[in-house]
Amino acid sequence: MSLSATTAALFRPRAARIPVGSIGVDFSLEALHLVQLEAATGKPPEVRARVSLPYDCPRAEILGNFYKLRSLVKRALAADRFVGRKAVVAMPSGMFRTMSINFQAAAGTNQEAAAILKVMRDRLDGDLSNYVLDYMPVKSRSKSDERLALVAVSEHAPVVAFLELLRKARLDVQALEIGPVAISRLAGALSLERGAQNILVINSGRRASFLTLISGDNVLFDQEVAFGENTLIRQAADTLDMPEELARDLVLRTGLQSDHDIETDLANTIAEILKPQFLKLVEEIKRVCLYAAAETRGGAVAQVYLLGSIARWPGSDVLLSTLTGNNVAKIPDPLALFPSSGAASLRHSPAAAPEIVVATGAALRGMHGHV
Repeated sequence: MSLSATTAALFRPRAARIPVGSIGVDFSLEALHLVQLEAATGKPPEVRARVSLPYDCPRAEILGNFYKLRSLVKRALAADRFVGRKAVVAMPSGMFRTMSINFQAAAGTNQEAAAILKVMRDRLDGDLSNYVLDYMPVKSRSKSDERLALVAVSEHAPVVAFLELLRKARLDVQALEIGPVAISRLAGALSLERGAQNILVINSGRRASFLTLISGDNVLFDQEVAFGENTLIRQAADTLDMPEELARDLVLRTGLQSDHDIETDLANTIAEILKPQFLKLVEEIKRVCLYAAAETRGGAVAQVYLLGSIARWPGSDVLLSTLTGNNVAKIPDPLALFPSSGAASLRHSPAAAPEIVVATGAALRGMHGHV
């Protein structure tokens, strides 16, 4: 390069570097999900990279063998334009549990933590030093001196072992997340109103689903329920006398509601077959709605979001809206909330990924300080 060209290059304006957040990581029951967001100053986050890699063995086997985990993480990071290895990692389900507790309010964060620890000493077996605790306080109830908190509890040894496993897999863990909090963060991005409205998120999976109740920015309640896609597909296959894979393809195509006249009767038939299973979920939803009213001075659930695998089914939101009387909206692809452009848009548009909700919420936390 000539001297004049070199000098011109030095003074040529350079494109501003776009800040990239930590990678959101979720070890779900059936696959590893990774999401990374980026955002220029003053602009909303965009999807930089995402991947979902199904396990080739049970999750417990992967989480018990760092060679397998490291190999899986390496393949995942190589699958898209991930930057760095800083990560916000969701703790696997089964490693923690959540508990709603009431405690006496006290001024100051230290006093609040002490009050919560006092309640938890009576709730847990053994010494508190054997556990890892985190809590999310909820706004005051009708009694001014009483507060509600959702407490996440995990035994200390498994958490330390999990962090060591992630270190050996060469992930730089910036924070541990729990699914309900990641979901609540995503629900905040979904909601057009950021007031104190109550939102119920149904994160449906293949084997089970999770109901997460959110009031404003607070998680009030989180519960696993025995409502999963596998059970529904098995019910449809048995009733229609066909293999489960064929029943799965049928449900994904026609769903519980169809815009095509030829398939309308078939969709209605499938809806009637599966309605008893959906009614079991409706009973759980009604209990959560009653809980929301009790804990938020009569506040109703203003919005229900359906996420996860059943959000792929046409008409699943309409059926739940009819059965519950609530406004149910499905979010088949949480990543669609974030704009993508150019090559990123082409890369992420072909396939929706409803199961990536927790990793997306963790990735939002990974953008803290960048937006």
